[in-house]
Amino acid sequence: MNCISYCFSDRIFNEDTFSFSDHHIMVLDGATSLTKKNIMSEDDAAWFVQQLKKEIDKHILEEQSLSTIVYNACMKIKSQYYYTQDIDYPNACISLFRFQEDTLEYFGLGDSLGIVEMKDGSIECFEDKMINELDNNVIEHMITLSKEKQIPFLETRQEQEIKDHLLQNRKCHNQSYFILDPTGKGIRHACIKQWKLEEISRICCMSDGFSQIMMYPGFSDIIDVLNEIDRDHGKIEKQLYFFQEQDPDCIYYPRLKKRDDTTYVYLKF
Repeated sequence: MNCISYCFSDRIFNEDTFSFSDHHIMVLDGATSLTKKNIMSEDDAAWFVQQLKKEIDKHILEEQSLSTIVYNACMKIKSQYYYTQDIDYPNACISLFRFQEDTLEYFGLGDSLGIVEMKDGSIECFEDKMINELDNNVIEHMITLSKEKQIPFLETRQEQEIKDHLLQNRKCHNQSYFILDPTGKGIRHACIKQWKLEEISRICCMSDGFSQIMMYPGFSDIIDVLNEIDRDHGKIEKQLYFFQEQDPDCIYYPRLKKRDDTTYVYLKF
């Protein structure tokens, strides 16, 4: 097996994390609560994904379903909180593969991308497209407002109507779309898959900060992305960084921010 990983943030606290072993690969992408409260640390989103990572890694080889392992991790984390409202909890997207004996399993929630390439060359990708749809609606709103008010695109994020739009989208979690939080409510809506391991060529987990590479020239096909990681993984990260630096105001490639935390784990069997 050949495993390659990458995790980068230019912020003080990286709200992405990842792990891998001889039996699994995983990417977690955290987000702050609706109330923006930090109860457990200076950055609860970063704290939450690190706690999830610790608990899932600890139990990944147990003879339980991935759903049970993730649920138990959430319950362990929830028990560390004193009384709080659900809206105060951080949340996370997850892409998780486990492989043992002759089986490959997948558990996914949110817009962290899970990718499977079969030995026959076919590809399967898993992510919650509803989150992308909601984000794209905000981006269209920002483009319209930027033209109407004649202000730079990214400055529109400070406008109250954009803040309200983003907040409304966040309120849809565990309703229109499902992600992880300490309540574990979204877990029953997870994407669960299973394959015969002998049929698999390679797998990959990506946070949306890295899968964003597919909006740029030369990387629109996921096969090209996987091949580039396999060929020269240092190059593709630099290429993404270059694209973002060339368009810091998000004019040519509209997005919610110049750069998000960026993570992937790639495994070739």
